[in-house]
Amino acid sequence: MSLRIGLFGKRYDSTMRNSLQSLVQSLENHAISIFVYNDFFDLIKGDIRFVQPPELFLRTADTAQQPDFLFSIGGDGTLLKTVAQLGHKNIPIVGVNMGHLGFLTTISGSNMDDYVDELISGNYTIEERGMLHVEYAEGGTTTRRFVLNEVTLHRDKPLTLLSTDVFVDGDFLATYSGDGLIVATPTGSTAYSLSCGGPILTPNSNCFVLTPIAVHTLTFRPIIVPDTAHIRLVTTSKANTMCLGLDSDSIIVPAQTEINIRKEDFGIKLVRMDRQNFYSALRDKLMWGIDKRQ
Repeated sequence: MSLRIGLFGKRYDSTMRNSLQSLVQSLENHAISIFVYNDFFDLIKGDIRFVQPPELFLRTADTAQQPDFLFSIGGDGTLLKTVAQLGHKNIPIVGVNMGHLGFLTTISGSNMDDYVDELISGNYTIEERGMLHVEYAEGGTTTRRFVLNEVTLHRDKPLTLLSTDVFVDGDFLATYSGDGLIVATPTGSTAYSLSCGGPILTPNSNCFVLTPIAVHTLTFRPIIVPDTAHIRLVTTSKANTMCLGLDSDSIIVPAQTEINIRKEDFGIKLVRMDRQNFYSALRDKLMWGIDKRQ
């Protein structure tokens, strides 16, 4: 049975053309059925050639058959958008890096034939990544979201202080006063949390990390809690509003909004080629342990 591959993207420009055309051509050469996210197809249809018109979808439920793999075309931000819109479908995601760092992405925009051959041959592993389930009040109703990297509370106006009371499994932990607070998964530990001094967690760590942002009391440090914990955040601020970050999305909410966080009931699957793993990504993309003196 032929493989079915979905293509998802949020942007397109001329620098992506050769790589994307190579990917499409390689998939067609292997008689792989191609599905393209509708909005992405609108961006590429005048520049990328298909031998057979691909099937379009807004959601995977729009297709007669679900793709076997979903290629996220872009960078880490695009992959987070892929997760936000399609992560609940449990389709293995192949991140194609056409951006800058691309820590979460699996393959580069070159040598597409080789990557497609490896996928067909089964020369890959699937990493299971846990996510956060987030609930907060919005307009009189409860909004529920899931995120892969982190939930961020941040002041939305300069020269204001955001104070956040943190409760873990009902027990009061502390009040964090500063620019904000990050609650990150192991996947998100190499993103915003890392830049704020948080630790790197391996993907299978089964925990979350709470990392303060520009905290006004030097006794505060990041803290790791088990991913079985229920985290409740209650904020106050001299400003009336704050910024709530959910991966690559951000919204303005009342400063007194209560945020409830726990582990999501489902996770996502990230595809890694056999020659790749989390530690090789640390070395290659974060230059982990590089010493220019050697």
